[in-house]
Amino acid sequence: MGAKVEMTFYADSQQSAVAAARGAFDEIAAWDRALSDYGSDSEVSTLPKIAGQSTSVHARLAQAITKSLEFNHSSCGAFDCALGQLTKLWRAAFHESKMPSDAAVAKAMDHSGCAHVIWIEATHSVAFDKPDIQFDFGAIGQGLAADAAMVVLRAHSISSALIDISGDILASDPPPQSNGWLVQVDPEFQGEHTRAVLLRNQALCVSGDSGQPGKIDGKKFSHILNPKNGRPIDSPRQSVVIASDTTTADAIATIACVMSVEELKDFAKKFPAVQISIERLPEDGGIQTIEPLTTSPTLTMQTTHSQDVPQSPAAIPNTR
Repeated sequence: MGAKVEMTFYADSQQSAVAAARGAFDEIAAWDRALSDYGSDSEVSTLPKIAGQSTSVHARLAQAITKSLEFNHSSCGAFDCALGQLTKLWRAAFHESKMPSDAAVAKAMDHSGCAHVIWIEATHSVAFDKPDIQFDFGAIGQGLAADAAMVVLRAHSISSALIDISGDILASDPPPQSNGWLVQVDPEFQGEHTRAVLLRNQALCVSGDSGQPGKIDGKKFSHILNPKNGRPIDSPRQSVVIASDTTTADAIATIACVMSVEELKDFAKKFPAVQISIERLPEDGGIQTIEPLTTSPTLTMQTTHSQDVPQSPAAIPNTR
């Protein structure tokens, strides 16, 4: 995953704080070893590339596959964890500042997609019906790791904590003498306002273009790929999603960037307790809160000028 991780929490003693932090960071590192596609020694990188060859995977990778396939199904393909070939193609294109050919995109598309994943959850066995299918858990891995790290903190009797994995935020109980964890979300577009959010036992994830833009011949491209055409999404946007867990918020934040507003409104009906805000250029609709929206009494979201935002433990730029 290669992500920056920060934790803030309250503990009874320095000794217990050190033990809790070590356990939580170790848990995140274990998820990185399972899911990262940047190294050749991660579990996901060692999966067979031969069609039809089945292999059993460990618990973390199994959970990632299961949850990803669930979101692939619920989003009608807008979320896809098997775009590894396309991810590497565009990663190289941005690095070399050279547009990939239509033939190269078509070839990568032919070896991408959850439709080619054969997953038997009962035995944690995975295979592919085509050769060279590769996973990319970039749209859900950080959420899974944050949720697992919070479980570790709670096991160490840490009840008030904030975990930030590169803009994927998970908050547990509020800090002492506080109503919640106050974070601010930086705007995607110049002229828009900063938004302040108060979280308590909730997750907030931000996804969009500005944090990791690719460039080819000086032109910016989104790092978020549209599974339908194998190319970066073609309209600048940022999504802000609030859910009860970071895995859900992480996945839906990407889905919200890929879908059209009308598609997203239909999709949101499947997750009535999740709050979704999508920010686009003014001519594309500007900031829109997607209904249905269930407002929790433990959460407030307000739009402010940046200089009006109170001191916050986390300022969240768009880094994904």
